[in-house]
Amino acid sequence: MAIYATKQDLIDRDEQMLWNVALDRDTNQLNDTYINQALEQADDEINSFLGRRFVLPLPTVPSMLSKIAITIAFYWLADRDQQATNLLEKRYEMVLKQLREIADGKRELGLPTIDTPAEGAVGKVELVQQNERLFTRNSLRGVL
Repeated sequence: MAIYATKQDLIDRDEQMLWNVALDRDTNQLNDTYINQALEQADDEINSFLGRRFVLPLPTVPSMLSKIAITIAFYWLADRDQQATNLLEKRYEMVLKQLREIADGKRELGLPTIDTPAEGAVGKVELVQQNERLFTRNSLRGVL
């Protein structure tokens, strides 16, 4: 099941294009298998960029990622039948650039990263680690 975008998102974005690239010629209906594969491919690509910076799955899906997923899904749907136009390829390359910028920290999603945890109810979270004591009464026995 797709995380970042849905079939309805593709319909809302450009229904005519969806019919062009996802039409099952045998049934004259939209092929849900093709659509689901393209949406899952989009999820995989997005996660491959975000996985090194964010804890996956994301707690919420920013609208920017939904738009990116829609563009990637349309690209893979068109590529399936070699219908990818220059415009689709250009949009695909543009969203890959955006994903690289997000992964490199040049763009923000407003989500906690692996390096900076989310703020708690009282403010920023402070991580405290307790180590085993190096010097104890027993370890110093006979030294003093």
